[in-house]
Amino acid sequence: MTRLLILTCSARKRGGPEPTPVVDRYDGPLWQVLRSYLREQPMFAADLAIYGLSAEFGLIPGDQRIPHYDRTMDPEQADALRPQVLETFAELMGQGYDQLCLGVSDRYLRAMEGWQALAPADVTVRVTDGPMGAKLGQLRAWLEGRAWAPAERPAHLAAPAAPRGEVVLAGVRLQLSREDVVAQGRAALATDGAGAGRYRDWYVLLDGRPVAAKWLAGVISGLPTSKFDAANARRALLALGVDVERAV
Repeated sequence: MTRLLILTCSARKRGGPEPTPVVDRYDGPLWQVLRSYLREQPMFAADLAIYGLSAEFGLIPGDQRIPHYDRTMDPEQADALRPQVLETFAELMGQGYDQLCLGVSDRYLRAMEGWQALAPADVTVRVTDGPMGAKLGQLRAWLEGRAWAPAERPAHLAAPAAPRGEVVLAGVRLQLSREDVVAQGRAALATDGAGAGRYRDWYVLLDGRPVAAKWLAGVISGLPTSKFDAANARRALLALGVDVERAV
């Protein structure tokens, strides 16, 4: 059994200006997972062919040495690279690979438009998708030859029984009890409440009413919600003793 892995190049790179093998040059999360696998399980990597899809060089083998460079894959560059990319991909598909994994972002997939028609029907294909955490899990599972399933996401995040009552959110130190948070949320709802109901994934029950976790974090901090992300909003609320719920 032989496997082919194609990964998108990354803006983050390792090494200096001297030519460095592709597999060592790129330092994005997918490449880090790959190198970890190669270090930990080298005996299982003998059947693995690695290629990088580069905004500068097109589709190139993992052992090709390339200089340090800075180029972004835009639509025009993807279109310009496509003939070379598809020609190389067609040659690879003629080499009898059993499995193919594409860890390629949408911007880079444009340079591979038409690849499906070049992949033989008997080749098993895995295209990583979803958020980066899911892509990393999918790649690791494919490398290790096992099935991947998304981890179950909790529907309820419970605050500690003895919360810290102090947290820093986007540079603002908050020292509040759970009762303080609830009181400020109630007051904001009574006076305006604009944006309280606009949530996608996470909310807080305030007197039985679901309000956006980011909105509530913005109320108690005085910060616009653009100054912090949802994960930090949840972290702050939990540290202050407030439970957070996931929208179904």
